Amino acid sequence: MPFDLLAALPYAIALAWLLPALWPGRALPRHWQAAQIAALAGGLLLFPLILLPTPAPWFAAAWLMQALIQLLGWMALRYSRRYMQGEPGQSRFLRAMGCLLAAVTVVVQASHLALMALGWIACSLALQTLLTFYPGRPAAQLAARREWRASRLAELLLLAALLLWAMAGGSLSLIPGAPSATADGAQGYAMAAGLLLAAAVAIKTAQLPFHGWLTQVMEAPTPISALLHAGVVNLGGMVLIKAAPLMQAAPPANALLLLWGGASALLCCVVMLTRISVKLRLAWSTCAQMGFMLLEIGMGCYSLALLHLLAHSFYKAHAFLLAGQTTRDSAARRLLGADDADSPYAHLARGLLAALLLAASQWLWQRWIPAAALPAVFWLAIGLGMGALLRGWAGWLAALALSQTYLLLHALAAQILPLHGPQPPGWAQALLAAMFLAAFLLQGWLLRHPQGALARRIYPHAFAGFHLDEWWCMLGRRRQRPAAAISLSWPQLQESRRD
Repeated sequence: MPFDLLAALPYAIALAWLLPALWPGRALPRHWQAAQIAALAGGLLLFPLILLPTPAPWFAAAWLMQALIQLLGWMALRYSRRYMQGEPGQSRFLRAMGCLLAAVTVVVQASHLALMALGWIACSLALQTLLTFYPGRPAAQLAARREWRASRLAELLLLAALLLWAMAGGSLSLIPGAPSATADGAQGYAMAAGLLLAAAVAIKTAQLPFHGWLTQVMEAPTPISALLHAGVVNLGGMVLIKAAPLMQAAPPANALLLLWGGASALLCCVVMLTRISVKLRLAWSTCAQMGFMLLEIGMGCYSLALLHLLAHSFYKAHAFLLAGQTTRDSAARRLLGADDADSPYAHLARGLLAALLLAASQWLWQRWIPAAALPAVFWLAIGLGMGALLRGWAGWLAALALSQTYLLLHALAAQILPLHGPQPPGWAQALLAAMFLAAFLLQGWLLRHPQGALARRIYPHAFAGFHLDEWWCMLGRRRQRPAAAISLSWPQLQESRRD
């Protein structure tokens, strides 16, 4: 049998990442050099993959994701070398980082669903060592235990999904030409497999109510937070892209992703209004962004999810690595009413104008590039988010440039990943549009009336994450007294901020 370069190169990249994990001796400078050499060697091995033809729709998306992993790993290691200077346990840190990045590579590059599942399990086990890098911190131990429980539950669901998919006659191989049609009379197995896979990915991506561990991992070193939010949590999107045949055979699974992801995204956006810590706001933002990515996959827009995955990774890595230099968070002060806000009518008008701008731009783009088309719910949601830019000529130009760039990148992503799933029914899209519009109006009202009766009622529940995490916490530890800050009102938080 001839040597299959295409199949061997991804595992060579994973072996390169194991170099810092297997490095002998205790010479720290050489150990750090070995880790950075592993990142560069993996990047060099990636070039032949880019030049070879793509045998599957997900292959080009996989090498894009792998290029991102190599870049993020190299950046995190360079940052860590200075950040960890003088810390004990640096060799343990480098070994865990090498194992984690090797496992992530296996998840992204595996051409078999069972191997991908094993890589995802190994990824969680390596992450445990990094989350408890400071073992004497109780908060770090608590976050690690909660991550362990959530990951084990998700992995059990994942393995059960693969077993049911095999029983339904589907192939676990991701190589083109492998049979993927379900056997006669086995549609129930396929439906159950899709639902279990969707639930497993939602848990792994820290969707409500399994989000608590992600918002409590700040006790780990900052490079770990950056790598976790930029390249580990969002692996669920890559898993769903690669398992698209399974998801396309189970329409209820897409509906589950749509509703679960959409609800998590909206609730997390409201919870973000109550956070004044930069890292906590970023953590809740990750939960919301992962929910939006699952919503995109549930809508059948795999190329849009790929673009979201890559853009989110770059943004979160940059945001976390610069979080230590942020002394004042002006955005948090604005959300808490410290700055002047528009009236609710002006707030709504700006959002709708931005949505119309995006819709008109999409119509023009679609005449030349049909792949640039977006479902209505997405240009509404994205347009509402751009509404705050429409202030003066500079803001209008920024909104115009941002919308055109987004449509261009979406068209490129659609060429790289020409994969589409079934569209949800019209009632589901209408429900999502109403949910996004209601959340946008609520945000505008709270910005304008931070001390109003509605803000006073919502704040204690939003600060507590709407209490969705409490029952999951009680399964693993005895009930503790709620934090005193939960009893603070919205205006009281403003006073504490000014103090």
